[in-house]
Amino acid sequence: MVVLYSIIFFIEFIVGLLVYPKFIEYMKKLKLGQYIRQEGPDLHNYKEGTPTAGGIVFLSIAIITSFLLGLPKELILTLIFYGFIGFLDDFVSIVKKRSLGLKAWQKLGLQMLFSVWVAYSVLQYRESTIFGIDVPKWVFYIFTMLLISGYSNATNLTDGIDGLAGWVFVTSALPFALFAKNRIELGAIFVLVMPVLAFLVYNTRPARVFMGDTGSLALGAYISTYALMTSNELALLFFTSIFLLETISVILQVSSFKLRNKRIFRMAPIHHHFELLGWKEEKIVGVFSAWNLAIAILYIASFLTF
Repeated sequence: MVVLYSIIFFIEFIVGLLVYPKFIEYMKKLKLGQYIRQEGPDLHNYKEGTPTAGGIVFLSIAIITSFLLGLPKELILTLIFYGFIGFLDDFVSIVKKRSLGLKAWQKLGLQMLFSVWVAYSVLQYRESTIFGIDVPKWVFYIFTMLLISGYSNATNLTDGIDGLAGWVFVTSALPFALFAKNRIELGAIFVLVMPVLAFLVYNTRPARVFMGDTGSLALGAYISTYALMTSNELALLFFTSIFLLETISVILQVSSFKLRNKRIFRMAPIHHHFELLGWKEEKIVGVFSAWNLAIAILYIASFLTF
């Protein structure tokens, strides 16, 4: 069984490698490319027109494989629904030829709506607890809405330079493998990591394709839903330090500007701050991914006994 799973996940990777060139060629033929937001760094102007919505490929591979392996419906539907929200956002962006797609309230409303179902579904087989502490069910519902929507948007914020969101997701998801209690939980990690790795082959700078909101919204929602289903909310915070840092940097920047009319960073999210300091995209991706993994290892090491 272990060998069979390994073969299936490797096939996912190979399929991704074979499909992405065709996807990129098709998107270029249709002239469906990314529109760079005007307030972003001038360094990104050359990326205008790069095929986007590449998340369609790795999500499709993961969803089909999840059905074949009989993985939990909560995870499959999370990929489908949040991928669909992201696809709508990408579609509106492409059609209207602008960097912004859906309005913020539309996107957030859809995200929170589905997270209510996730909370209900999860409570059918686990206790109403947060970080191991018993809480009323209505508190758990609110927590779930904030967690899933927050991580979905955090991944979207991180997807600002080539390869960053993908590698941070991979280094966030893999540590969960050490806490998996069975083959289902373990399979739920690799079923998405492997096609994302195939995507990263084409997303490394200079990127030939972007995941778009189609991919980023789904990745953040998936990893937070997985953490909820396996009661690993605390581990999630330590395994996703970069996603949290990116979000916090935006909150601090906006708050500081509104309250003091001063900026803390040259630009937020924080990866743009380092870009404007002169860091190359490859260095930012490497340092951020290493930091993300180091914090995860620190948490895992706290469970070691000698």
